[in-house]
Amino acid sequence: MNNDKGLPRTPHEAADLMNNLAFDAPPTAEREDELLDALPPQGSEIMVVRSLRLPTELDESVAVAAKAAGVTKTAWIRQAIEIVLTMQADDDQPISRADALRALTLLRPVRRVA
Repeated sequence: MNNDKGLPRTPHEAADLMNNLAFDAPPTAEREDELLDALPPQGSEIMVVRSLRLPTELDESVAVAAKAAGVTKTAWIRQAIEIVLTMQADDDQPISRADALRALTLLRPVRRVA
C-alpha cells in the first residue's frame, strides 16, 4: 500500500508544491474575536480525545447507567476510570475470589425487624 499519493518525490516537485501553496486571508477582527471566544477559558483543564471500542452489550449497559446517573456516556466512562484509578492509587490490594468468598462466609446475616 502506497500512502504518499500527491507527495513530492523530487526537489523540483517539492519546490513546485511550495510555490503553489495558497493561504486563506487572515480573519477579520470580528471573526478573530469569535474564534478566541470559542476557546476554553485560560487555565481550564485540557481534555484529550480517545477512541474506544466497546462490545455492543457493554455500550448499551454504559448508556443505561449513564442515563440513570443523569450524565452523558462520556462523563460516565470518565467517572468510572477516575474511580478505578483512585482505588489503585490508594494501594487497594486485589484478593482472590476464594479469599473474598471465605471472608463473606464469616459475616453474620443482618436480622431485619418487620
